[in-house]
Amino acid sequence: MCAIIVTFTEIKSKKMKNNMKFFTVLFSILLMVGCKDKENYSKVNNAAAAPKTDTHKIVVKEVLDGGNYTYLNVDENGQNYWMAITNMPVTVGDTYYYDGGMVMKDFESKQLNKTFDEIVFTNTVRMTEIEAEAPADAEHSHAAAPAVIENNVKIEKPKNGTSLAELFSAKKSFSAKSIIVKGKVVKVNNGIMDKNWVHIVDGTQFENKNDLTITTTETVNIGDIVTFKGVIVLDKDFGQGYVYDILLEEAKVIK
Repeated sequence: MCAIIVTFTEIKSKKMKNNMKFFTVLFSILLMVGCKDKENYSKVNNAAAAPKTDTHKIVVKEVLDGGNYTYLNVDENGQNYWMAITNMPVTVGDTYYYDGGMVMKDFESKQLNKTFDEIVFTNTVRMTEIEAEAPADAEHSHAAAPAVIENNVKIEKPKNGTSLAELFSAKKSFSAKSIIVKGKVVKVNNGIMDKNWVHIVDGTQFENKNDLTITTTETVNIGDIVTFKGVIVLDKDFGQGYVYDILLEEAKVIK
């Protein structure tokens, strides 16, 4: 399964903290290392399932390594179900806690060669019941700070291209236009809604915004210097009061 979602720093929260966690799970989610091979992508047949919003206490019964996911078979008050979390060490028999989560139905894991009738996705589990307080800015909006801090990145603007500072400072003038950008890949989340989600920086910024999220079918790796051509979309609404303030969509790599 390829990873989600997604730190999508452009998501703006207009609802409660639990709603924000729902979309963190959906897009950013499962903030995994990107898959290298397209055939490893997993398929989600129902991504619109309702989120879980309570704090859950679980006992781990089984652990499966699914590459970018750790799959857990857990017991919660006598109810047995499967979960998928960011790849992390988990001990069978131990008790863990998690908040939020999203139920997906008919989820196919290519890595495990298994289809789950129903599975809960959440970013992580913890050993303590009380979750540590998040920084104030992070609780209000993922867009409050860049997803990645990259120092000393200086990427020359491509021919006929646009720097990220130029884009962010005059984004309305770029809406629905095809542009060329060049930057260093700092985050990759593959296989979400049949797209790969790429973050790039070029060393420029505007009002502390320095990375651009790109959706593409191309495969790139963290650290690559790439040139993309795509269409700028503003205020992409995914429901629940969450929108992407800016995306480069349908992007292709220019060699």
